[in-house]
Amino acid sequence: MRATRLLRVALDDIKRNRRHFLLASIGVVVGIAAFTFFLALGGGVRKVVLGKIFPLDKLEVVPKSFDVDVSLLRVPLGNEIIDDTKVEQLESIPSVVAVYPKMKLTIPSMVWGGQKLFGNNLRAELVADGVDPELVREDISRHWAFEDFEAEAETWEGWKTLATATPCENNEQCVEQHGEQTYCWGVEQLASWEKAAARAKKRNTEPPAKPLEQPRCRNYIPIIISHHIVELYNGSVRRAHGFPKINPDSAIGFTFDLTFGASMVDASAKDYTYEARGMLVGFSDKAIDLGMTFPVGYVRRLNVEFGDAKAATMFHSAVVEIESKDDVAAVAAAVADLELEVTDTGAEQAALLITIFMMVFGFVSVVIVGIAAVNIMHVFFMLIYERQQELGIMRAVGASRGDIRRIIIGEAAIVGALAGAVGVAMAIGAGRLFDWVSASYIPDFPYKPRTYFDFDPLLLLAAFGFAIGFCVLGAFFPANRAARTDPARVLTGQ
Repeated sequence: MRATRLLRVALDDIKRNRRHFLLASIGVVVGIAAFTFFLALGGGVRKVVLGKIFPLDKLEVVPKSFDVDVSLLRVPLGNEIIDDTKVEQLESIPSVVAVYPKMKLTIPSMVWGGQKLFGNNLRAELVADGVDPELVREDISRHWAFEDFEAEAETWEGWKTLATATPCENNEQCVEQHGEQTYCWGVEQLASWEKAAARAKKRNTEPPAKPLEQPRCRNYIPIIISHHIVELYNGSVRRAHGFPKINPDSAIGFTFDLTFGASMVDASAKDYTYEARGMLVGFSDKAIDLGMTFPVGYVRRLNVEFGDAKAATMFHSAVVEIESKDDVAAVAAAVADLELEVTDTGAEQAALLITIFMMVFGFVSVVIVGIAAVNIMHVFFMLIYERQQELGIMRAVGASRGDIRRIIIGEAAIVGALAGAVGVAMAIGAGRLFDWVSASYIPDFPYKPRTYFDFDPLLLLAAFGFAIGFCVLGAFFPANRAARTDPARVLTGQ
């Protein structure tokens, strides 16, 4: 019997017995909907947790800490530095693609600004570190640059000898000549000096030394911050102070004033400070959790300027990029052999919990579909009993046992396909409804996603095939029984 004829017979049988098949397929619909819904939910949560909160493809490595508690103080014992030798050893570990050392800013510093964001300028202690720009290259928009613009300067003040340090009178001149990430440095310093000189003249005292002869163009220090800060601010801080909510995309390009060598708490051992301006150019999960991240060259020059030459190779941590998340355990073991340790981010525990969650609900969904398959088996046995005479006639007019088997299996496959499609559609609809309720009625919280689900095409295809497979499995034994029907005995009523 031709395939088209078999299909036509199967469809006619389904139409005649649609009530039976409809009741039998309810379990399949519910099971497939649950299967798709919960696995998509697990995939969506996994993307947020392991993609944004706890990324696993890059591990941060720090020196092993040996601390002794002395009353309220915790005194570190041992080396807290990663040097060039350790970096080379990390690079030699199998499965390690690259190593990016990170350096903390170890001098008193302040940041102030934010009038466009908050309505007033805010002043705060500056917590910062430096990273290799290559580490965050993919996180920065092409319109902005995160790089060490003053890399050719050997000292902090060496920027004045760079080609971009042309005389200027205002920021617009620098932007026109050198690009959007430049400003005119020295205008405010000269204005402050002129006021101080005028006061000294009235008092007949010696005026302070003139800080510079002519303002010059300078690049903003490019700054990136972590998504943690944005989520923390939008979720909690802004509510406590009545600040507006920040749109991260619109915040890029904002500038801040930076003071190095002094802070509200302490001052450095030097009798001078340095001032510069920074510009926010992007957000990255590789940035320091609470603070600002610069290109490492700026941090290195500042640490050397206010410390000594050894500070140039004193890294405080390193980000190790690995080939695959499956290599995390092996790399972590090799790191431990180097007397280093991977910072505990909770990623492994989070991954384990998500896996258990997906396994439990996946198992429940399989049980539901399995019970539905048993129900389908019962329905087909019942229908075969009712259709004995019809099947006998088909055998008598030339249908083979294989034709009868294919008709029954085809009916089951069609029922499974329809039930699978309805189940997948229900899961997607429930997911969209869940996302809408979350966006409309659930207050913002850190890392609140736009969607909680990841309806991957492979997942939808697997769910669809899963429904067909279980229905065919349920009809397998009834199909074999129908194929063994003896037309002579059926037609004679024996």
